[in-house]
Amino acid sequence: MSRELHLAACELIALEGWLLDRRLWDEWLALYLEEAEYWLPCWDGEHALTNNPSTELSLIYYQSRAGLEDRVFRLRTGRSLASTPLPRTCHLNQVTRSTVDEGDLVVESNWTTHSFRLNQQHCFFGQQTHRLRSTSDGLKIAKRTVIVANDLIPNVLDIYSV
Repeated sequence: MSRELHLAACELIALEGWLLDRRLWDEWLALYLEEAEYWLPCWDGEHALTNNPSTELSLIYYQSRAGLEDRVFRLRTGRSLASTPLPRTCHLNQVTRSTVDEGDLVVESNWTTHSFRLNQQHCFFGQQTHRLRSTSDGLKIAKRTVIVANDLIPNVLDIYSV
C-alpha cells in the first residue's frame, strides 16, 4: 500500500469526526457508499462481542446508508427527543494499522469522543474498523464497525457519539 493511500485514509477518518462535530450531516453522509454497513456490536460478556447483527443485539446497526440518512433526518427535525438538544462533541482518532483486503483498504483505529449536553460531560472510547473503497470520487466508507469500550453508557449513544 502506498503512503499516499494510507494518508488519504487517515484524512478521511479525521474528516468524519470533524464533520460530526460540526453537524455537517450531508457532508458526513457523502463519505459513505449507498450500501455501507454501520455497526456497533454489543458486549456479550467481559471479552466477547456479539457477532451477528441480524440475530444478536447491537448498540446501533444500519445495513445501508439509508438507515444513516433516516437517523440524520430525525436529528435535523428534532424528531429524536433523546437527542434534543444535540451535544457538543469532539472526536479524536488514532489510526493504528491499515491493510488491503480484497481491494478495499481496511483501517483500524482507536477513538475517543468527548461530549457535553445538559450540564453533563461524557467520554466514549473504543476501537473501530473502517473498510474503505476507492471510487471515482475518492475513498468512501463501505463498512464501519465501532467497538464501544465503555462499560456504562449514561444516556443516549448515537451516530455523533462515536
